[in-house]
Amino acid sequence: MGWNYQLKDEPGVNFIMERKWRLYARALSDTLGVDFIPHAGASVGNVQTYANTGGMVRLGFNLPSDFGVDLIRGGGSVSAPVNDDDPRVSPKKNWSAFIFAGVDGRAVARDIFLDGNTFKDSPSVEKKNFVGDAYYGIGVIWGTWQLTCTQAVRTIEFKGQDGMSYFGSITLSKAF
Repeated sequence: MGWNYQLKDEPGVNFIMERKWRLYARALSDTLGVDFIPHAGASVGNVQTYANTGGMVRLGFNLPSDFGVDLIRGGGSVSAPVNDDDPRVSPKKNWSAFIFAGVDGRAVARDIFLDGNTFKDSPSVEKKNFVGDAYYGIGVIWGTWQLTCTQAVRTIEFKGQDGMSYFGSITLSKAF
């Protein structure tokens, strides 16, 4: 049941670019710090075409010198240390604990999952052209390992949707 409402097979190609700035990073004490990381980006392709912007604030002990935590999405991200003060590579500080919160807004021109197939006739819904995410979470670093837990809420993406979407992620990474 429901197979008539599925997307048809189609290759998906997207070019995704996002630029982040570690605009504000301050030590409040020997170990306590805060930073602000705004971002702007775009995605162009037959899967999703959108422009986005937003930012994240982190507060914690021995904050990593990277560009923050990302939501799950195509293209992924790299959160590698950018200097030797990062707890994942520093011989003096080998741990970190922090909380974070952020927002991301997107102006959506195309979303294959809502608009339907690009080259074949398929079901579609009336999408919202502006979608926002709010997210928060915690992160811990011990040695070269980083564990982050993120909870997110996304605004309604199409007309008739029952309500906002809630999702989360747990990410474990290792610097090498």
